[in-house]
Amino acid sequence: MLSAGTNIEWLCSDIQLIDSPQQSHDVASQVETSDGVVYVPALFGLGTPKWDYGARGTLIGITRGTTRAHIVRAVLEGIAHRGADLMEATISDSGLPIASLRIDGGMSKNPTFVQALANATQRPVEVSPVTEATTLGAAFLAGVAVGTWKSLDEACSTWKPASVVEPKSTLNRAQWSQAVERASGWIPELSGLDF
Repeated sequence: MLSAGTNIEWLCSDIQLIDSPQQSHDVASQVETSDGVVYVPALFGLGTPKWDYGARGTLIGITRGTTRAHIVRAVLEGIAHRGADLMEATISDSGLPIASLRIDGGMSKNPTFVQALANATQRPVEVSPVTEATTLGAAFLAGVAVGTWKSLDEACSTWKPASVVEPKSTLNRAQWSQAVERASGWIPELSGLDF
């Protein structure tokens, strides 16, 4: 995924629907669904699993009844859909099942996003107790190297999630796929790039 938090910053800085990233949860939780509004978070194009640098961010399904809360929720759900796309590609490429997801980073502190991710993937989402868990992984590797733990499995067994969020409903993945198709190829010269 080329951007996640950048989409929330866009809501704040550029279109000013919210004042801060933290407010995205408060605003999005004012509605139970996006009411058919779908956002494709392709502000820099689409990254893996469907590389398309010519894709552009898309907001589809707006009606007269669409509110700020629907749009903010759609942005969070769009990021969650991209997470589900990544999970599905990983399963397809590896042939291995994924029983649950573990997340960290700033988005992991947003309950609406975490629930949307659980709903999009239909998997429990385990939220890291450490916001930036990259350092925790490095600490586990160092601990194995100096003998604090006998193996990486032993080190990892000490990790406990701060919370586990179970799926409560589903997100419309078919509608999402249609929106991604509409967002794709806006700039054909960039869509053809392959690194």
